[in-house]
Amino acid sequence: MSDDLVENQHQLAAALNRARAGEDKELGQRVRDLGEQFVRLTNALVRLCKVHAPENDAFDEPTRQLVNALERLDTLIGQVSVVCVEGQVYVNDIRVRMDDRISGPQALEAELGRHGCGGLTFVKPIPDEQVRALTACISAAPAEEKPLHAFVQALRDCGVMEVNPQGRFRLRMSGEKTRTATELELHQTLERASGVVADAWESLSSNRVPNPLPVRRLVNELVDASATEDILGKEEEAIGGNTGSDEFARHSVRVTTFAVLIGRELGLPASALADLGVAAMYHDAGYAQRDEAGFAPPFSHHGTAGARALGRQRGFHQAKIKRMLVALEHHRDFDKKPSLYARIIRIADDFENYTRVRATGQLVSPAEALARMASAVGTAYDPVLFQLFVNTVGAFPPGTLLKLRDGRLVVVVSGVRSFESFARPMCRVLRNADRSMPENELVDLATTDAQVAEVMLHRR
Repeated sequence: MSDDLVENQHQLAAALNRARAGEDKELGQRVRDLGEQFVRLTNALVRLCKVHAPENDAFDEPTRQLVNALERLDTLIGQVSVVCVEGQVYVNDIRVRMDDRISGPQALEAELGRHGCGGLTFVKPIPDEQVRALTACISAAPAEEKPLHAFVQALRDCGVMEVNPQGRFRLRMSGEKTRTATELELHQTLERASGVVADAWESLSSNRVPNPLPVRRLVNELVDASATEDILGKEEEAIGGNTGSDEFARHSVRVTTFAVLIGRELGLPASALADLGVAAMYHDAGYAQRDEAGFAPPFSHHGTAGARALGRQRGFHQAKIKRMLVALEHHRDFDKKPSLYARIIRIADDFENYTRVRATGQLVSPAEALARMASAVGTAYDPVLFQLFVNTVGAFPPGTLLKLRDGRLVVVVSGVRSFESFARPMCRVLRNADRSMPENELVDLATTDAQVAEVMLHRR
């Protein structure tokens, strides 16, 4: 074996080890350096636009440098997302550190903010003339109404098609109280999730580099909500009974919800929960791929197809490696030793597949699904993680149909709220004993004398 080949193998092994350790300091520093160039050059070009036309020779050198920086970033990390938030700039989740005496991040945030914009996503590098057009649009006066929409339209009118402006962002300050489900508008978040998933799948099916940023933003809201709210109950209300055309998106969101709850019960920190949630959203990414005849891969190949698609995002970093492992391993049995995230998502995915609401109803009741899965603990499922899942969803998981001893038919709309409520959930009354239909009536089995008489195996 040649010395060059041995050296290349050592370099690759070192890169993989850094990725497994969750760090690639060299890559991170290169992204930071190029991000600093992006901020500095963009600000300079925007200032030039205020005194010169974009065709002026003064633009030539900074424009050339900015084109070069974008091309190098694309080579390193693929699709480039630059986000400005509260005086800081991030490039694909890597914070750009600049001298405190330089107002670069604040200046860029202020210029974009005039248009209601908080960041720019570059689907691919843009050429000289589009850089000039972009900075001219940033420099221009904002529209009085719907400035972000007008900014996007101005870019498109100038032929800048590969740059997608994002709305404004904010960071939660240290010590700030976690937002409630009402503040997050969790119901709307769950309802719009199908659109986020659809966009991600359309990007993958078009063989574009994955952009996890919108998915991560959605997952962050779900993670926030799961800290203080009964997200299972809210999800059941929002999408539990909907059998529309977005079934695949609903599946992804429900798997993500279950996975995040298991991760929280396990004690994972918020950043790890976000990584887990994004991995769950992408766990079936292989089905977005198409062969030459236009068909999705079969079940047996969708894992490798998904890992291959997610691998198009350039660079080695912890979150990407974990997403690829989940795509590869989420159907692997526990006794075959899959990764932690894959073991979590295996439980979430199988439970959702058992209980998913189809036009013909559920395959089995959620309570029966738990019983079936319990028989495979230790072989298919991690015993500790499965117990954590049961601790979260309770004896009667949300969506379970129950018949009470007083004759009422109810559906469970909450997860476990306390140790005492493990088998006594909140329920919505579907039908009274006299067969009348109440309107939005709830019964809390933890605070009333109502008793469960029977678990209904299918929706009726």
